[in-house]
Amino acid sequence: MWKNPIVTAVVGVLLGFFAGYMAGQRQQVAPAPASNTTNPHAGIPGAPPLTGQPAKPPEGGRTAATANPKLMEQARELEGLLLKDPNNYDHLVQMGNTQYDMNNFVRAADYYERARAIKDESPDVMTDLGVCYKETGKPQKALELFDKAAAMQPEHWQSRYNAAVVRLFDLNDAVGAKTELEQLKKLQGKVANLPDLAGLDVEIARRVK
Repeated sequence: MWKNPIVTAVVGVLLGFFAGYMAGQRQQVAPAPASNTTNPHAGIPGAPPLTGQPAKPPEGGRTAATANPKLMEQARELEGLLLKDPNNYDHLVQMGNTQYDMNNFVRAADYYERARAIKDESPDVMTDLGVCYKETGKPQKALELFDKAAAMQPEHWQSRYNAAVVRLFDLNDAVGAKTELEQLKKLQGKVANLPDLAGLDVEIARRVK
C-alpha cells in the first residue's frame, strides 16, 4: 500500500495491518430503513495497535469485499432514498460510508463532498474523506482534511494519526510526522482507543535526520 520501501520489522507488521485499518472514526447516521445490515459503518478507529501483536480485523472498511451483498443492497436502498431526497445529509454520509466499505473511494468521496456542501462540521466525515483522497493518489488534499478535522476537534486522534501516516509514508515528511506524533502523545490517557504509538515512533525516529 505504501510507496516507500520499509525495512524495519515493526513497520513491516504495520504495513500489513494498515490496509485494513486506515479509516476515520465513522459518522454515526441512521441506517437505511429497509436494511438489515448490522452496524453498516462500524466506526473502527483510524489505525491498528503498532506493537506487532495480532489484531482482530475491523468490520467494514478495507475488510469488506467489494461484492458484499449486504453492502450492495444497502447501496441500492440508499440510491432510492437519495432519488427522493437528494440533499438528505445522513443518507449522503451513509452512502459515502457504504461506497468506502466497498473500496469505491472515488464514489465515496463524491458523496462525502455532497454531504459537506450541506453541513461541514464533522471531523469524522473529513477524516473518512481524507482517506478516500489518500487512496486515490491525492495525499496533500487528504492532509488538508486531516488538519482541518484535528483543528476542529483537538481530541480527534484519528485525524492526527492519519495525518502522521500520510506525512511519513506518502509525503516523506518525517519531521512533520514527528510533530503529529507529539500531538498524539499529549492525548494519551485522555481519549479512548488511542493505539500504541511505539511502532510509529520508532519508524519516525529512524527517518528523522
